[in-house]
Amino acid sequence: MRQQFGMNQKMQQRMIMTPMLQQAMKILQMSTMELKDWVEKEMVENPVLEENEETTPDKNTPEEDASPSNTEETVSDPTLEKAREQHDTDLVEHIKDGERFKEETWAMYQESQEYGDAGDSEYGGRQNSEADQEKRDFVEASITRAPSLAEHLEWQFLLVAKNEQEEAIGKLIIGNLDDNGYLTTKLEDLAAAQQVSVANIEKVLSVIQGLEPTGVGARDLRECLLLQLENRTGAMAQRAYQVVLNHFEDMEKRRYPAILKGLECDEEQLREALAYVGNLEPKPGRSFEVIDTKYVTPDVSVRKIEGEYVVVLNDEPVPRLRVSPYYRRMLKDKNAVDAKETKKFLETKIQSAIWLIKNIEQRRKTIYRVTEAIFRIQKEFLENGVNSLKPLTLKQVADMIGMHESTISRVTTHKYVQTPRGLFELKYFFTSGLESSDGMDVSSLSVKEKIKEMIDLEPPQKPLSDQKIMQNLTDQGLSIARRTIAKYREELRIPPASQRRKL
Repeated sequence: MRQQFGMNQKMQQRMIMTPMLQQAMKILQMSTMELKDWVEKEMVENPVLEENEETTPDKNTPEEDASPSNTEETVSDPTLEKAREQHDTDLVEHIKDGERFKEETWAMYQESQEYGDAGDSEYGGRQNSEADQEKRDFVEASITRAPSLAEHLEWQFLLVAKNEQEEAIGKLIIGNLDDNGYLTTKLEDLAAAQQVSVANIEKVLSVIQGLEPTGVGARDLRECLLLQLENRTGAMAQRAYQVVLNHFEDMEKRRYPAILKGLECDEEQLREALAYVGNLEPKPGRSFEVIDTKYVTPDVSVRKIEGEYVVVLNDEPVPRLRVSPYYRRMLKDKNAVDAKETKKFLETKIQSAIWLIKNIEQRRKTIYRVTEAIFRIQKEFLENGVNSLKPLTLKQVADMIGMHESTISRVTTHKYVQTPRGLFELKYFFTSGLESSDGMDVSSLSVKEKIKEMIDLEPPQKPLSDQKIMQNLTDQGLSIARRTIAKYREELRIPPASQRRKL
């Protein structure tokens, strides 16, 4: 077989991800607050970008001074304009109050600055400065954080440890506790790591189990509950201790007759003992858990105005941008820009700014169109709630507004909508469907809501099985399998009927 080299030409079409397209995709999937932070960062890096505080261009402003967003013809939405008229009637008064507040605050600042300058004399200036520095140091030293579970336990243990060996073993055990306060490592492994006997590990572990919070250092739930009950007094606490000690498995599986036979008590006493156990803390370390609170700002709102639902974008946090007129004039003035590098730099930054402004505007229009299409289908949800939610797919919305499914997916990811029914992620409204007897599809979320309502109303002594729930839904005209019921119940974090049974 002979090999040879050659050159040939061919034509083919393919999509190239230009920088502008990449930026548009990135902006489209950002939430409002993420876009706000990103725009502020771009304003720092790009000098030609500035915030456009004027909503409409001034008649005296030359055409070259106007931003691209103002020079382009905008199509006004009558529904959106109606919403603005209804909700922004007092905007002018707010602006006046804001300007008045700025003037008063600036006057107070100037007075305080003059007073401070007068005090910074050669007699008292240095003393004031040192006093202010002491105050700042005190405030900074006062700022602290809540101790973690490990720090809290280690502080207690060092007060009772007898020698350095116990301190080392105690720190090792505390370091192997999980966030809930349980010891998940085997004692043999801890003994091998510290090169001591298992008896020494058990001795130190018993000391740690006596620290606060009570129940910490347990190896399972049963031991955790026993640690909390062993030092409590009273007939009720003793009966609860016996239930956990001798009938823990029966309690988990709701085998109440076996517990009654073993304890020799009546149903009322057992009910009180079980309630006593239910008030214990199954996760002692939970109180030291650092909760990262995430605040959600809705990207779009759906409001009912004059009997009609109106989609209103919440883009107020995002600064309105424009290309600085100063740099536009500088670029056109040949005397101002002599060097080619300076001219090229300005042209690149202005082009980048125009891309950004156009992509942000395109994002606004896309979010508005997608949200409007969603609630055109889910209008009954706004009226009646989750039970009226309809099955919806990305393809349905994409076909309605003439976009690709991937675009709809980017728009609805991490975007939230404020509705009269509450705050929801846009992805919430895309659900699969089940066929009913009348031929209409029913959303899986509405089926889950029906299952939850049935379980909330079930008798505590005889909870509904998955088979019984399936029969009830079948009687309502829904065709659903028992395994689907079990799947939806697990997604709702509802235990099976055997674990929901109460005495």
